[in-house]
Amino acid sequence: MVSLRGSLLLGLLVTCNVLLVQCALNLNMNVEDMEKRYYNGRALDIPLGEEGTHELHGHWIGQALSGLMAAVATERAENIAKHHRDELFACSKKASDIHQHAKCVVKSLDAPDHKEEKVIQVEEAKAEDNDVQWVGGMAVARAKRSAGPRVVSKSSYTLNDDNDANPFAMLAKHLTSTVRAMKHKKGAESWHETLLKVKKLEHQQKEEDAKRDALKKRLRSMIEAMPENVDTTHKQQALKQLEEVEHPKNMTDVEAKKEAIRIPMQLMREAVKIGMQLTGKNVSHFDDKTIKMVSPRFFSVVPDQDNDETVNLISPSLFSLHEDGDELERVLSLPGLFKRMNLKGQDAWMDFIIEASGVGDIVEDKLKKDEPNAKRDKELRGSREAETQKVETFEKLDKSYSKDQIAEMDKRGYTFLSNDQLDLVYGDDSPYKSNHFREGFKNISKEQQLDFIINNIRGIAAAKPNRTKRAIEFSPFILQNLVFVGQTLSQPVTLSPLVLSPITLSPAVLGPITLSPWVFIPLILSPRVLSPLIVSPLVGSPIILSPLVLHPLILVPGVLNPFILSPFVLSPFILSPQALTPLILSPFALSPLILTPMVLSPLILSPFVLSPIILSPQTLFAVVLSPYALSPLIESKLTASEVVLSPSWLS
Repeated sequence: MVSLRGSLLLGLLVTCNVLLVQCALNLNMNVEDMEKRYYNGRALDIPLGEEGTHELHGHWIGQALSGLMAAVATERAENIAKHHRDELFACSKKASDIHQHAKCVVKSLDAPDHKEEKVIQVEEAKAEDNDVQWVGGMAVARAKRSAGPRVVSKSSYTLNDDNDANPFAMLAKHLTSTVRAMKHKKGAESWHETLLKVKKLEHQQKEEDAKRDALKKRLRSMIEAMPENVDTTHKQQALKQLEEVEHPKNMTDVEAKKEAIRIPMQLMREAVKIGMQLTGKNVSHFDDKTIKMVSPRFFSVVPDQDNDETVNLISPSLFSLHEDGDELERVLSLPGLFKRMNLKGQDAWMDFIIEASGVGDIVEDKLKKDEPNAKRDKELRGSREAETQKVETFEKLDKSYSKDQIAEMDKRGYTFLSNDQLDLVYGDDSPYKSNHFREGFKNISKEQQLDFIINNIRGIAAAKPNRTKRAIEFSPFILQNLVFVGQTLSQPVTLSPLVLSPITLSPAVLGPITLSPWVFIPLILSPRVLSPLIVSPLVGSPIILSPLVLHPLILVPGVLNPFILSPFVLSPFILSPQALTPLILSPFALSPLILTPMVLSPLILSPFVLSPIILSPQTLFAVVLSPYALSPLIESKLTASEVVLSPSWLS
């Protein structure tokens, strides 16, 4: 059964009409942006409002498309030269979005075919079988005929009837009916039917285990094939959940208790291993096997499994309720013992044993538990009928995969839907009803299916991403090296503190920062345009070689924020008191100080023009080698301040 998230993901792909180019163009996803905004140190934590849901859907679509492209690329890598293959993998790891990933895949598709020469091994001729005789020029082998059913002729036959049953059988039937009456159970059920149900449950469990192992294998291969920058948190989380199914969390306490007896058990294992070696038995892979010592099984309903993985020492299966397993288990089984004792009415006694032991009740309870699961899952997935129908559609699709399709997914990572499956997804009863797409996909021949995907991948690589600017909210930047993240910082940042995360080579345009304090954030070689700081205190954040244009600082108190070689224009300081914030080799223009008192913040080699100081008292202030013009002091008192070699004009 597919998960809710898997169903939504498949549904999103269908709503994109399975046109990969259109899905890619509509995506508004950048992996680095997503991580910066929503990564909480362990996983992506996205608030599911209108915007968050849109982002999450886009993120899933991007992962699905990238996974499909990775599967195509992996298959293609087998038919190209090694240097092209290495180039493909290196390029995919560097890709930060599906458009770059598509370009990497297109390069591999355009690379010339190259297959390595296969070494053909010739086996030595086998000796002729002694049973083969040559007659003339032909080889003739004798084959023994198996003894099939034999016809037996008798003068008369006797058909057994319930009324003719012996007293032992009648007693067993009476006891069985009494037990069933005490359990308020009606009708009768033979022990053969109960064992068939047990075998059915066992078979279902094996199928579930096989599906789970195949799913884990596919997830791991997709994670390894996808670019490094593509977030794999959800897939890794899915793998973790699958592991927890096999090893539940409450096993931790059990493991702790086992640790206390680990040493004596290890000594016992070593003793058994030495004993087997002395007797000449094979002990390869012994450490991976399970030891059963003096642990007989009584009244088992299924035979021993994985005999090759188990070492049995005086641990037979006694009085089993079946006739399967090894020879000793069959001989000591109840049906076998009844036959050897020639006890009449053995089926009646087996019915009584099965009923009295409660095996039938356990099997019935297990089968009934599976019935409400579908209803419960439906309720957990939501009350909306449309959403429930979408989930159920893909649950049906998941169950309809043929063995060939599953094998193809295991080998290639993807498969194509059959006509019946297309009817299921796009038919009249589907929430994705579309005769246009159903008939369109049916008209694509099997030979054209792969070309259809490849052409879409080429379209993604050639298309320009259609991105819209989105805000970064509640996403702190802590201990991160922000290099070449101009695109991330060129969008609104709100309530996202920056701590010990230097910003380097990251120019920003239209990226206002609001309610986001900076603590020890050097800004180096990162010019900013139309990106005001608003109500965002600065502490220990030097501005170095980073020009500012139309970059006002409003309600931005600061300490230890020197401006070095960073000219700024139209960037006033408003209600932003500063301390220890010198301007060194940083000319500025049209950038007044308004209601911004400053302490120990000299101007050194920083000429300025049209930048009056208004209602901004300066203490321990100095203007050194900094000529200025049209920049008067207006109601701004200077205390312990000096002006050195700094001529002024019209000020």
